[in-house]
Amino acid sequence: MRTTQAERVKEYNIVNKGYNITGIKKLSKEDLDCSRLNGYKSLDECYKNYSWAKESSYNKILETYKPEIISVQGGSMTYSVYLVADNGDTLWITRDNNYLVEEV
Repeated sequence: MRTTQAERVKEYNIVNKGYNITGIKKLSKEDLDCSRLNGYKSLDECYKNYSWAKESSYNKILETYKPEIISVQGGSMTYSVYLVADNGDTLWITRDNNYLVEEV
């Protein structure tokens, strides 16, 4: 029996308390490798100056996932982080969603 994405997300969040995954994104190995090679490795690299809100949310990401950062990408209003969490899973954390990343 195949499980739906919603069921997989629910099960994932039970096992990985606090991760609060909202969806699953499929990305190619090439996309992740490109992000790893060309992306910023921290909030400090991504921004010369950033708000307290960005700093606070980034510190929460570091505390929650204890990650290896793949890349930080940002604009004037928001940023996102590709990371490998301490459980070994690749995640994409955005302002509104937390995705489990699956390579295709």
